[in-house]
Amino acid sequence: MNEVFSFSRFRRLFVKHTMEHYRTYLMSIAVLAGVFILGGAFVFYMIPEPPDPGFQTAVFVILLILSGTLFTSTVFSDYGEKTKAIPALTLPATALEKFLVGWLYSFPIFIAVYVGIFYLALYGLSSGRHWDANQHFFVMNLRQNGQLLVFVVFAFLHGLSLFGAVYFRKLQFIKSGFAFFVSFGVVIVVNSLFLKVITGLSTIKLAIPFGFLDFDFNDRSYSITAEDTDLATKIMIVLALLTVLLWTAAYFRLKEKQV
Repeated sequence: MNEVFSFSRFRRLFVKHTMEHYRTYLMSIAVLAGVFILGGAFVFYMIPEPPDPGFQTAVFVILLILSGTLFTSTVFSDYGEKTKAIPALTLPATALEKFLVGWLYSFPIFIAVYVGIFYLALYGLSSGRHWDANQHFFVMNLRQNGQLLVFVVFAFLHGLSLFGAVYFRKLQFIKSGFAFFVSFGVVIVVNSLFLKVITGLSTIKLAIPFGFLDFDFNDRSYSITAEDTDLATKIMIVLALLTVLLWTAAYFRLKEKQV
């Protein structure tokens, strides 16, 4: 077991990684906080009505995905630079320990920091803004049912970004994003062709998996969707399984590089 994972060795590796990158991480936190504060100040002080939870959720999700995938794509950047790749690969630690350090910083630690900055900015800006008596400010609640799907989707995109960070040597974020959109387009086309085959209809429009089935028949347009109350749960299960596969693939890709 010590040849695969050692807690003391992992702890030293985590401290070493933190000491080498803490300036970059602190600057990233400052930039993220600046985006929240400056963007939030514009919304709070330029728009007469308080931002509702739906708007807050939209901002939360968009910035989470953009900043999270961008940060994740750089977490293994040392392995793509010639001057840093050899020291990183020959460091006396296992591939699992190196992978876990990158995974911890880019997933649970990043989420905790992101959520903390988001709510600090939200409460700070709202405390300095006063609306009319008939206007009320409600803070987005992360414990709502729909918020779990947000983090599952982010976990899936994190898995894609993490695999791309290990697989590609340069421009990891751009190449990972390009590969994702091309793959997603192929999935939509294949899904649409599959629906045409099983339904016998030739007028089916492009259909996203688990989405609507739109088609024309006798000069009329129809839209069909599955009435499944557990559809969101099934989607989360599929995404969770794909996420685990992507994390596993990223680990073995890093292990190949070390070998």
